[in-house]
Parts: sequence; C-alpha cells; structure tokens
Amino acid sequence: MALNILKLRKSNERFKSNRAWLDSKHSFSFAEHRDKSWDNFGKIRVINEDIISPYSGFSNHSHSNMEIVTIVIEGEITHRDSLNNFGIIHKDEVQVMSAGTGIFHSEKNEKNINCKLFQIWIYPDVQNLKPSYNQISIKNISGNNLIIDSSKKNNPGLCINQDISIWRCKYNGLKKKYLPSEIKHFNWLQIIEGDLLISDKNNESYKFLSTGDGLGFQISDFSDIKIESDTDVDILLLSMPDIK
Repeated sequence: MALNILKLRKSNERFKSNRAWLDSKHSFSFAEHRDKSWDNFGKIRVINEDIISPYSGFSNHSHSNMEIVTIVIEGEITHRDSLNNFGIIHKDEVQVMSAGTGIFHSEKNEKNINCKLFQIWIYPDVQNLKPSYNQISIKNISGNNLIIDSSKKNNPGLCINQDISIWRCKYNGLKKKYLPSEIKHFNWLQIIEGDLLISDKNNESYKFLSTGDGLGFQISDFSDIKIESDTDVDILLLSMPDIK
C-alpha cells in the first residue's frame, strides 16, 4: 500500500448552513444535516468552515466531552466562557477548548469585517475531564506549522485529549513536496485555499484537490506520498494512528 484513498469530500458537496450573519460549510454531519456515511472520520467529528458577519456570532451555548479547535483565517473572533476565560483569537491564531464535564461559551465577531475560521471537533480519549482553554499564535505561517503535537514532544503550548496531531501548512508553489515526516497512517487533508495534487511516489494513486476540498487517506510511511502545486496553497492536516 502506498496511498489508499478512503474518503473524498469535494467543497461543493459539503453540507451548508446559511443565516443572515453566518455562511457555514460542514465536511461532516452537523446540526440538522445528517448522513451516516459522513458522521466522522475516525475521532474527527466536525470540520466547519465559517464566515461570520461583523458584530454577530454564536451566543452563549454549551459543550461537553469534546475537544474543540478553532483556527482563524481572516479577521478575529472573541471568546468568553463560563470559566471566566476571555480571549481574542486573531488571524493565524489557534484556540483549543477541552469541554470535558461541561462548559458554556460564546464566539462573537466584534469587528466591522468578516471573520473566517475553521472549527474542528474531536472526540476525547477520556470522558468527563476538567474543562480547559488555551490559544497560540503561529509566528511564521509558511511551511509546516505543527499546531498540536499528540506525542507531546514538541508541544507549542496546545494539546488535546486525543492521539491526533494537527498541522497548518502553507506553501508558495512546490514540486514533489513530502508532507511532515511525523504523520501517522491515517490522515485528513483539508484545503483552506489553493490547488494541490496528492499522489503516491509512482503516480499510481492520486487526487487533485481545490479550495474547500477534503481528503481522508491511509499510508504506510510519509515517503509513500508527494504533493505538488503550481500556486500558493494553504492546508490543514490532521494525522492519527487509526480510525477505529
């Protein structure tokens, strides 16, 4: 096995929710949108791409037993929660909230420009933990930026209660670029912006991906695959040892 394609989620096939203040696209089942074949990818429960209008957002609501990762792409979002945490997550900053036994929070765009973000929900490996909150800034957005290191060896300040690592990778055009050598056997690749060809080293298995597309795949080793792009490309990569 070199590159085993498991799931392909084209951008225009994602579920959509539109409100006066929100344009949201869901890679997996969410809210009123239900499809058992798209309930999850391993422990990944939700990948939502949200555009939130100025002076609006999500009012106070609750979560429990979920690891929630918020990555702001444009603008900023203001977080308040029942643990008295307050934070403004700016462009290229990342927030992790472990909901654990239960937490209430709100997410509001308090500026006069749109906020675009990706929110990822991941099932925790342990239930009913104490809730927690943290955030970091990605100082250099180019290259492979490790956001969450499940090994805890190179933890940049964020962690989740699950064996999943997350990278944000931004490349200025590339040829035969290998993904991070630390990736595990099962991976989800989400295109934030740009075009990308992912293939095995013998070009026997490949997929062409564009803005908004998502791909779940399996490999034996990081050297099994390569990625190519003629343009700038911005991606999220979630990597895990299994999808049971």
